[in-house]
Amino acid sequence: MSDARRPLGRRGAAIAAREAQSPETLGGRLHALRTQRGLTITQLAEIAGVPGSTISKIERGRLGPSLVNAIRLARALGENLGFLTGKYRDPIESLVIVRAAQRQSIDYEEIGLLLQDLSGHFTPGLLEARIGILAPGATSGGDPMTHAGEEFCYVLAGSIRYLIGVEEITLGAGEYIQCKSDTRHSWMNVARGETRVLWVFSDGLSF
Repeated sequence: MSDARRPLGRRGAAIAAREAQSPETLGGRLHALRTQRGLTITQLAEIAGVPGSTISKIERGRLGPSLVNAIRLARALGENLGFLTGKYRDPIESLVIVRAAQRQSIDYEEIGLLLQDLSGHFTPGLLEARIGILAPGATSGGDPMTHAGEEFCYVLAGSIRYLIGVEEITLGAGEYIQCKSDTRHSWMNVARGETRVLWVFSDGLSF
């Protein structure tokens, strides 16, 4: 049996668990935020409305958070979703230049969404921007979202349909929408191919 397929054993599993909770990983950042707030997994689950088993798997590096769960966890912890990227807690800079090849990305494969971070190491919680690359059929997930602040979406290419409350709005290239994001909302890619959008959020609770 090769090393790659050999069972970890107790010692190997313990090492893997410690590595998963390193501050350099998503699970580690979530674990650090939760413990800093003095919350157990059960308490965070109750506040966020996310199953404790899901939180445990994320912290151990066995599961990536869905878009809706990521927003719920960030809101429950009083944080913006910068904790999903490696720049979390990086020093704040007064001037930020980010080349196209240097953008950090978050890939939500289960809903067909790739997010490219445009915020750099700037002051978090004011305005945060993302390029969203939506695969054909991509949606924001099964549950509508709510989060603090305002949301601005400008369509660069393709077409996106928003459901805001009970109102349905379809946007094409060159069109945009701005709304209060504490209203339940969701979106889907209604183009035949890929859709690209520019999202800007206030209050830092950007996904």
